Amino acid sequence: MKIVTTETIATQKISEIKGAIFSEQVISVNIVKDALSGIKGIFGGKSHAYSAEYKKARELALIELKDEAKKLAANAIVDVQLHFNQFINSDIMLIVVTASGTAAVIAQNQPNI
Repeated sequence: MKIVTTETIATQKISEIKGAIFSEQVISVNIVKDALSGIKGIFGGKSHAYSAEYKKARELALIELKDEAKKLAANAIVDVQLHFNQFINSDIMLIVVTASGTAAVIAQNQPNI
């Protein structure tokens, strides 16, 4: 399945638009990782714990987006957008990743005319 952030796919003709698709992922971050990341932040280091959690949430969102496209018999997703947010409630931090795109059918191996 092709996934692009553009409205078209180079050298491919979109033959059908199936519709808008969405995925929301909410990941809780361990408070111990939060504390260690905060300490690293003070000294200017990269927080590998946060980076890994954001990457995991992004990958899960894209997997679900693909699954939604497959349900619509699409073979491509165009105009993909990802949005990241975080919420802190007491001692829990939640990472929220929202993915959206347009499920489409592209003609295989056909030049875009």
